Amino acid sequence: MLVSETTMPARRPRPNQIPGPEPAPVLGNLPRFRGHGLLAPYLADWRRYGDILRYKLGPREVVALCHPEHLRHIFIKERARYAKGMSVSNVVPLIGGGLFAADGDAWHSQRRLLHRLFTTKAVRAHEAAMMAAIDALVDRWLALPPGSTIELLPEMSHLAMDVICRTMFGMAADAGARELGESVAEAFAWVGEQGLKLVRLPLSVPTPRNRRFNRAKARIDRFLRETIDERRARGPRGDGGDLLDLLLEASDEESGARMSDTQVIDEVVTVFIAGHETTAVTLTWAWLLLAGHREVETRLHDELELVLGGQPPTVADLPALPYTRQFLDETMRHFPPVWIDPRQAIADDTIDGYPIPAGTLLMPVLYATHRHPDFWEDVERFDPERFAPDLAKARHPLAHAPFGGGPRVCLGMPFAYQEMSLAVAAIAQRFRLRRSYGTLLDFDALAGTLRPRWPTLVDLVRRER
Repeated sequence: MLVSETTMPARRPRPNQIPGPEPAPVLGNLPRFRGHGLLAPYLADWRRYGDILRYKLGPREVVALCHPEHLRHIFIKERARYAKGMSVSNVVPLIGGGLFAADGDAWHSQRRLLHRLFTTKAVRAHEAAMMAAIDALVDRWLALPPGSTIELLPEMSHLAMDVICRTMFGMAADAGARELGESVAEAFAWVGEQGLKLVRLPLSVPTPRNRRFNRAKARIDRFLRETIDERRARGPRGDGGDLLDLLLEASDEESGARMSDTQVIDEVVTVFIAGHETTAVTLTWAWLLLAGHREVETRLHDELELVLGGQPPTVADLPALPYTRQFLDETMRHFPPVWIDPRQAIADDTIDGYPIPAGTLLMPVLYATHRHPDFWEDVERFDPERFAPDLAKARHPLAHAPFGGGPRVCLGMPFAYQEMSLAVAAIAQRFRLRRSYGTLLDFDALAGTLRPRWPTLVDLVRRER
């Protein structure tokens, strides 16, 4: 149970000081988050203190905010004053200088080099690989006895891993890349555990958890270096190849420089994390929500039948499936897989009249942004019609920001929407999913993404084609 708001003394802020709960000596507000993660206690504090509030996590000053204008200020208007900085220190051991963690000139160079590989047009080339993975899942489910119960999160994790393996390496997840996927998952779990640690022991300290991370990272590096060596020895393919081939051949538009093997490894791991975990979590929430909203399910099925007529979906069909996209957007409004997008102030600034000294860690809480009462009515109601074109156009552009915003918006957004839209269309044509008894919709924010807290059990009901 969370600490009651009545037991949380309010800080008496000095003039022009951001309000927030009173910190304890030395530990600051850390005890409030122990065992709960940041999100649930923050939501109670948001209701009490407002859209901008201040914490002390040990010696660290942290400002949490959620108003879309705050996001616009940090991500767009004054973005030169903010960097990833220390906000990504826990993920750097895994992804090194990958695009997600890079700043300054390194980020600009990598972004120029990579953006052509992830445009809407470019990701269409991966349609066949995506559909092969989706078809494999559908066939596996069709082989189960009618009415079987499955656990969604592992199923969606396997699907997302299969898509990444087929698009990145041209092989199914079960055909050679399983060890890589398991190693990335093991290492990413370590990353998620670091966020609330007051003292982070260096990886050189041989704790059991550090040893497991180091072994996983060594397996990742070994697999990728061997694969890269094979690709370089083989030479470029005439058909453009898979994503790894494209990464190895990519060159900077200005300098003509290509990535080193270390840079390629960092970007491959970044793509694995961004393209696997977040997609798996989003699809899991999507099916759980759809299973509890029959009117949304009916509307989705009607659109699929009208547009597809029982045929498998293709990328060319996606523009004619607007409700499918709205369904995914409303899913990510309810449960954004990346629920927080931190930045560090690298220059003094002011937000809402409050001073933000250089070095301050800022936590834009996207989960709260997606529920801000100034922009969303009846926030807990699941309604894809919120994203009908006229309503979406009239809304603040950062009131819904599951992929971030501004120049650092997630590069893989077109890839994710294509993969998830094809998966929803293909699976919903063949199955209805019903939550099994006891399956609850509650989140666990202790991990790096907003995962379901409880087992995600659903019953499969086949649909007649």
